[in-house]
Amino acid sequence: MEPDFLDGTVLMKIAIIGAGALGSIMGSLLWEAGADPILVERNAEEVDYVRANGLWIEGISGDRYVRPRIYKDVSCCENVNLVIILVKSYDTKAACDTIQEIISDQGTILTVQNGIGNFEILNQAFPGRVLIGVTTMGAMTLGMGRVRHTGFGPTLLGEMGGEMSERALATRDVLRSMNGGPVDVVDNAIGAVWSKLIVNAGINAPATLLRLRNGDLPKYESGRKLIRNVVAECLAIVKTSRIKLMFDDPEAHVVKVCEGTSGNLNSMFQDIVAGRKTEIDFINGAIATQAKSLGLEAPVNETLALLIKSLEASSADRVSN
Repeated sequence: MEPDFLDGTVLMKIAIIGAGALGSIMGSLLWEAGADPILVERNAEEVDYVRANGLWIEGISGDRYVRPRIYKDVSCCENVNLVIILVKSYDTKAACDTIQEIISDQGTILTVQNGIGNFEILNQAFPGRVLIGVTTMGAMTLGMGRVRHTGFGPTLLGEMGGEMSERALATRDVLRSMNGGPVDVVDNAIGAVWSKLIVNAGINAPATLLRLRNGDLPKYESGRKLIRNVVAECLAIVKTSRIKLMFDDPEAHVVKVCEGTSGNLNSMFQDIVAGRKTEIDFINGAIATQAKSLGLEAPVNETLALLIKSLEASSADRVSN
């Protein structure tokens, strides 16, 4: 039986596509709240391990084993009311086939992924059924079947057009049950997405290339200048597109995030170290592309994207220290 939410007025069957660190944390918090979500993960070895041994979570929400439902084959899953997308941005298009298999006729899709472009991919496949959002909950992978919950944080979501829809409010109420931080519906979801994008653009690629923890990036004038130049290019796009950000001083906000996560290695850094593909095309690369479409230039973001892509491509040829 599906869990009963919203004072018994809505039965919500939930699936999370992408059981990486954040998907695992969000799914586990929902599972502990009684929502019993379905986790969908393409890594068969990971699925088999978690099904056999459970998922180990440690960190800010406590250390424990949990046993959420997790699948690679979704043939047994159907009529899902809410599909939360947490795959890497470069896998969003491929995830559409999985969504098609499991979503109900009136089901809602929520993307809280990094970068820009995910909403457009999903909305093209499922027009009018996609909510857009962001979360600052923190998580990192420790190993097979092991994740660390590194921080609580707000989750903001809404309609691309800004209206306060019933489905957005219902999704908010479901996510509030997981006790992972504040969850709100906003009338400026695109502004929330760009606000997070600027933070990711200003920290991830520069800190990865310099091999720095977040807090060390703004300690040096050159690092502060990198942040300043990335932010300036973003602000030109934001101003031209009439997007309203969630903060007044973007550069100061990026520095504040660096300081607030001072000991962290950002997710792009973790991907490079692990030999995985990064989301650079949906962060600095997407900013450069968006700038060009508006007749603007973003040479710093374009160069950062090229450098990260070169790191990805050259891992086998790199000279070790």
